[in-house]
Amino acid sequence: MRALPKPRAAASPGAALGLSRRQMLAGGIGAGALIALPDLSLAGRAAASSARSASPAGSGSGYVLLYGTPESTTAPGGSAASALSPAPRAKSRSAAPSLPAARPVAAQLTSAPVASADQASVALVTVDAAASGAKVTLTVVDAATAAISKQGSLTITGIAEGTSILPTPVFAPGTAIIALVLAITEPVDRRPARKVDFHTGRAVPMQAVTWRSRHALAYFDQASETFAGPFHLGNAPSLALTTAAANSSDLFLWTTKEPQPALTRPQPPPLPWVSVFPLGSGQPRASVPSPAPWPASEPVVTLGTGEAARLVNGRAVQVSSAQTGEVTQTVIEPLNVTRAKPSALTMQARPDGTVFLTKPGIGRAVVADPAQEFRVTAQVDYPVPTSPGGAPASKAVLSPAGDTLYVLGGPKTGGGISAYDVATGKLAGSYSHGRQYFGLYQLSSGTLLTLSPGNPRLEFFSPGLSLLGTAATNLHVSAVF
Repeated sequence: MRALPKPRAAASPGAALGLSRRQMLAGGIGAGALIALPDLSLAGRAAASSARSASPAGSGSGYVLLYGTPESTTAPGGSAASALSPAPRAKSRSAAPSLPAARPVAAQLTSAPVASADQASVALVTVDAAASGAKVTLTVVDAATAAISKQGSLTITGIAEGTSILPTPVFAPGTAIIALVLAITEPVDRRPARKVDFHTGRAVPMQAVTWRSRHALAYFDQASETFAGPFHLGNAPSLALTTAAANSSDLFLWTTKEPQPALTRPQPPPLPWVSVFPLGSGQPRASVPSPAPWPASEPVVTLGTGEAARLVNGRAVQVSSAQTGEVTQTVIEPLNVTRAKPSALTMQARPDGTVFLTKPGIGRAVVADPAQEFRVTAQVDYPVPTSPGGAPASKAVLSPAGDTLYVLGGPKTGGGISAYDVATGKLAGSYSHGRQYFGLYQLSSGTLLTLSPGNPRLEFFSPGLSLLGTAATNLHVSAVF
């Protein structure tokens, strides 16, 4: 297995803060990690081995990839690793057997990993200092084996010292292409300034910096393991945060211009724009204004029509045309409820063409049909979980058959995990032993995985909500793939 590039330290403007140039290039993240944990197959490990051989794409059993921040790190960020799932708990209810040590997959990640639509692959990106600028490396991990399957690098040249590069990989379904959106934030003005020290009251000399962001695109071909690009969009000044999605032929990209100081009267905030780029191109086919809000990694999926759907404000879906970029908006009325409690919103495209949406802050999940103007075909209400917001975002999951909804929290206590019949909306089962969970996933084997704040952080359940085993990790998990 090829190793990811190692961090390189170099002098930089962040040296006084204890940051290397690589950490500056990484946008101050630089501690993200990915680990691999073998999936717990309900059919037993022998069957799991057979399933992995028969289904290399990871649709049967494979590895659970955990992304987050190690407890030992001194800086914020995330990492990823892998390890074997626990064996089923013995009928005597003795303690679950100990697990093999988690296997690290990657560390010092520049941004969160991204999974392909079929969950068969996960893309990781690192950014390192290079003599001519910054080296961006994209690595593809096979979810069935937790091994690196593809890797490629490109160099961004002509950037200023201390530049931050925030990459976002986007899988183009049905193709070998992964689009890479690069938000490049550069210092454009440095000047001496003085700041009063809060503790001493003395003015301390410092350097003030003005930053400006722009974007670039690159395209990684997994077949040849080569990059096309980068294509610099020249759209400075822009906000660094973006939202992106892709179909088999196009990349959708939402960006927003930076608000500029008003010299006379206040100006309205700039609108986001959605641009549609043919895959492999740096020139958009269409670029049109898109209704608010500004892009900030809100849920987005591509539909069977090739259009892109973006869930905004927790209650409306904006659909952008692949040909013209034209945006139409539909309010999902069951989600059109505003409450003060934060909510980790999710939206997922389903094989039958419908979409599954959850809003745990109001305790509601729906299935909607884009072919019928997002008519809601199923709705389930459940008690609001104790932690409806924050990472990991997955608080409720729909079974592959679409007949069962699993949610965090019990029917009365708010802890544990519950199952609801989608057809009737009624509680079908629950499990609780006094623990609160803050994340819930259903793995490709059907096993349910819950995440807790303290160890053992991982607990595995059957679809019938029987506890199968537990696992401890020193990773503060923010996503599961």
